[in-house]
Amino acid sequence: MEVRVRSVSRPVFEWLGGATKTGKILALFRRVCAIQAADQRLISLVAPEVGDGPLSIVLEQAPTDWAGLQPGAQVRVGRDLLQCENLEISLEGARIWDPRPDWEDLRANASTLLRRLEHLAVRIPDHAPAGGLLSLLWNHELPGSSSLSAMHARAQKAAQTLRVGWDGDEAQVKAGAAQLAGLGTGLTPSGDDFLLGTMLCAWLAHPAPRHYCAGVSDAALARTTSLSAAYLRSAADGECSSPWHRLLEALEAGSDEELVAAASAVLAHGHTSGADALAGFFWMGLRIPEGKILLTARTAMHKSLAG
Repeated sequence: MEVRVRSVSRPVFEWLGGATKTGKILALFRRVCAIQAADQRLISLVAPEVGDGPLSIVLEQAPTDWAGLQPGAQVRVGRDLLQCENLEISLEGARIWDPRPDWEDLRANASTLLRRLEHLAVRIPDHAPAGGLLSLLWNHELPGSSSLSAMHARAQKAAQTLRVGWDGDEAQVKAGAAQLAGLGTGLTPSGDDFLLGTMLCAWLAHPAPRHYCAGVSDAALARTTSLSAAYLRSAADGECSSPWHRLLEALEAGSDEELVAAASAVLAHGHTSGADALAGFFWMGLRIPEGKILLTARTAMHKSLAG
């Protein structure tokens, strides 16, 4: 059975070049097939409705039940073709998608974007799923079990440590990241998604985003799942999914309706994954003093003029 590809992220496309590689299916979901290569690289075959992401190969149409594939099945990976049992994924003619937003342009307007984030924060609770870390922002009563409440309490303490580290204390960045890494359940635990959101906020508004993200990733990668670690590495490099691209564009130039729609698309990712990542973005973005935002904007402008 042959399935054609609609688009592939640039990092995945570049990795696919060169020698043929082998791997295995790590996990299967209704719309996603996660593959781990022998060199530990993670890539995801995704249905078109999932859309572009930093690890993604977007199929024209996902096969029903993934043609009977099972986790652990061997995969052969080449430049233009992925083969697994009777399934062939052809990359010929696929569009190459860049997962890095134009951070230089966005950083030059960081002050405006983060002021609009305050406006969005007022409207997000009506769209947020129950049980996610977005409740940290508004101190809502926590529904459900005591274990859920304990997770939120731990996350809040770690997030506060991370916020102290944001201002230049690398030890606090690493301490907060270590406490959040792996917190929660699933292949991308809530704490990891929260960290992802803070790193995207760093690329928008931190004076030294790569340094901040290196501190987060150094502390977090060994404490979580291989799939989640792959997404954290991508975020540390300033890469994010197409819904995040749309959210950043809407923060910069969209109407209020477009902004809420873009945020809702991020929230729709997974059960709480998108909401938890947005919580991390909000947590940092709403706590940056105006002077820090202006410093980031000036830094971006100076780099642009120097280039």
